[in-house]
Amino acid sequence: MKGVIVPMFHEFYIGTLDMRRLNFDIITLIPKVVGATNIRQFRLIIVSNVIQRLFSKVCAVRLPPVMEQTAHQYQFAFPKVRHIHNGILALHEIVHEVKSQHQRGVFLKLDFQKVYDRLDWSFLR
Repeated sequence: MKGVIVPMFHEFYIGTLDMRRLNFDIITLIPKVVGATNIRQFRLIIVSNVIQRLFSKVCAVRLPPVMEQTAHQYQFAFPKVRHIHNGILALHEIVHEVKSQHQRGVFLKLDFQKVYDRLDWSFLR
């Protein structure tokens, strides 16, 4: 298998690998109970392409050191040496500074949960 994988990584590195032929999964809903009708009564099973999983694993292992250097200083969620609660602490300090200096400011709170939690359940059924 090494004879196939190494040239594929080289193609990926130079940008000539067609990822569309590798990037696919098979998704199946398995009923947890007999006569399941609600989406919560199903178990989602995903079978991924082995090559795609291999690329993903290599990227997951090799990218974090690079990401630490390239991610913006206020990107808290994904770099391993930073923590998502640091963003909350930074926001608290900014609000405190604006308030104590009697400055005016506008703060916008976005609910990103809704972005990631929306699915078209009728499509999945």
